[in-house]
Amino acid sequence: MANPTPPVRVIQWCTGKIGQICIRHLAANSAFELVGVYTTSATKDGVDAGVLAGIAPLGVAATTDKAAVFALDADCVNYLPLTVDIDDMEALLRSGKNMVTAVGFTFPAVGDEAAARVEAACQAGGTSFHGGGIHPGFAGDIWPLTTSRLLSRIDQLVVTEVCDFSNHPQAELLFGAFGFGRDPDEATEDPSPVIRSLDQDYNGSMVMLATALDLDVERYTSDITLAVKDEDITIATGVIPAGTVAGMRHRWEAIVHGRPAIVFQSNWKMADGLTPDICDGTNRYIVEFHGEPSTKITLEHLEASATGDPGYPGRIWTGMSVVNLIHEVVAAPPGIRTHLDLPVGRPRGLFHDGDTWRGPVPAVG
Repeated sequence: MANPTPPVRVIQWCTGKIGQICIRHLAANSAFELVGVYTTSATKDGVDAGVLAGIAPLGVAATTDKAAVFALDADCVNYLPLTVDIDDMEALLRSGKNMVTAVGFTFPAVGDEAAARVEAACQAGGTSFHGGGIHPGFAGDIWPLTTSRLLSRIDQLVVTEVCDFSNHPQAELLFGAFGFGRDPDEATEDPSPVIRSLDQDYNGSMVMLATALDLDVERYTSDITLAVKDEDITIATGVIPAGTVAGMRHRWEAIVHGRPAIVFQSNWKMADGLTPDICDGTNRYIVEFHGEPSTKITLEHLEASATGDPGYPGRIWTGMSVVNLIHEVVAAPPGIRTHLDLPVGRPRGLFHDGDTWRGPVPAVG
């Protein structure tokens, strides 16, 4: 179906696995026009974005030149770095480009310095900003909030995430940022970078839900359980030695009237049958309402991943959770816009001809 309005001009900021998924989506969807690509890799500098994403050339070359990207005429930036750079975010927003990201800022806390800088940049540039992702961002945010309208009473809301990272392609993320393969005692005493930031990220989702559901939360709590296996585990990017961290269970609670009213559980694993047991089975998200009536809803991919990687559908969910809200973000008033500010959203251009992408991406650097 033809798009009756001009396509939204988008810059893809960073070209990791989710960035590549987004490039393929932007190229195939007539609601968007890819006008620029920023990469941190010198070996990708000058390479066509389509080649980087494993599809036909698109006529848009990736660049490491930030100034050139800041100067581009674009409606929105899809910001997907491995680590956030507030200076870059400010520069892009002040240059008149709206922004979506799947790497945080789902519901910034009052007094958060980074959020204050983003808000100021939005006001200066007349731009809007939205942070999302599959979780935080969707599974523990807009999904349970929307579904809650079916309930007559909620005693407890539990959101469970199960992620098998054994086929994830990024060793730096798994062994460095997440801390898989570390000694459990060392990982407890000195948490890896992502683990240190999780409370802030996931608490944002819990605060959003509590705010939307009119809960007076007494306090927020969190804990983590590390799991091991008594034998080596071979994964796509290396080996998890026996006795080292092979699984993690993160749990967050919003305490209301002395009991957990909202509970998030994130179970990350490299294999089944861990000690202690984390959670077996495929990648999925589960929302459970205990109340009237008690209700359970599960989100999981319908068939085996065409790439052979069970985590690949989840990376699509992560990227699309914000890309498919770009039109709403571009139309929104300046400032940080959460799910409580934006409409539910009307994804454009999803019904189109195309084939399921099966990879792999050609080696480039």
